Amino acid sequence: MAVPTYDEFFLPLLSLLAERHQVSFGEAKDLLAERMGISDEDRDQLLPSGRQSRYDNRVGWARTYLTKAGLVRSVQRGVYELTESGKQFMSGNPSSVTVESLMVFAPFREWREAYKGATSASAGTAAAPVTAPEAETGTPEELIGAAHAQLREALAMDVSEALQGVSWQRFEQIVVDVLLALGYGGSRAGAGHAFRKSGDGGVDGVINEDRLGLSKIYVQAKRKAADYRVSRPDVQAFVGSLLGQKARQGVFITTSSFTQEAYDYASGLSDQRVVLIDGEVLAQYMIDHDVGVREQESFVIKRLNRDYFEDV
Repeated sequence: MAVPTYDEFFLPLLSLLAERHQVSFGEAKDLLAERMGISDEDRDQLLPSGRQSRYDNRVGWARTYLTKAGLVRSVQRGVYELTESGKQFMSGNPSSVTVESLMVFAPFREWREAYKGATSASAGTAAAPVTAPEAETGTPEELIGAAHAQLREALAMDVSEALQGVSWQRFEQIVVDVLLALGYGGSRAGAGHAFRKSGDGGVDGVINEDRLGLSKIYVQAKRKAADYRVSRPDVQAFVGSLLGQKARQGVFITTSSFTQEAYDYASGLSDQRVVLIDGEVLAQYMIDHDVGVREQESFVIKRLNRDYFEDV
């Protein structure tokens, strides 16, 4: 059979997770193909770009949509399960699941509005391959902008998932790499490093802003599950570590999120400057500065240069 549309994978994927509890994405793709009668030949059919199979692309978008709806979550890198909301939804034995079905879930509605609203904002960024699965009313430029925003959001989710699967040592180095990519410490070698043990006096890395190391930014890196919230006491402990280092600047980065009390405490500091970066912002920084991601494909959109055709 031909490869089903991305939304036709919604219910089979949910049913598979309801049956198996936890399934790796690779195994899920194999099982879905077997159960839905999709041949190897159909699975190998490529997108027009020639860089990804149509089957993998559509199953991947189904996973993204269900995750954004809060029905599916990643428990470790590449392994998924139903959330409590997903279990409750499947207990009703739905006969079909469509995009309209997912609109009843607030996280999904918010995500849809976010990437649609980003259309104009994305116009000045590098173009991305238009593999967004949905055809919507709009000009070609609007559709490309919406697709770019959607692809970026899906990539951010993949980046966040990958961060959850690295060791704490690797995560600390990634954090330093991101800060260097943001321009702190310049481009010179040795401007920043992660400590080799789990923290050094309560900090995990340092960026030398100048060649002599007279100005330093100390880093705290916490790799936590997505539903964990870093609290005010965690930030207070980091500030105490800065005092121990006689430092005035620090960056606290986590793969999860911060409580509002943590943000209020950091913004109210007078003698130290501490910036809090959560997992969502970290993923966006990594995408913007090509840390852990690479360009897959780009499109150049051209328009008529009317001045060229004017009489001299």
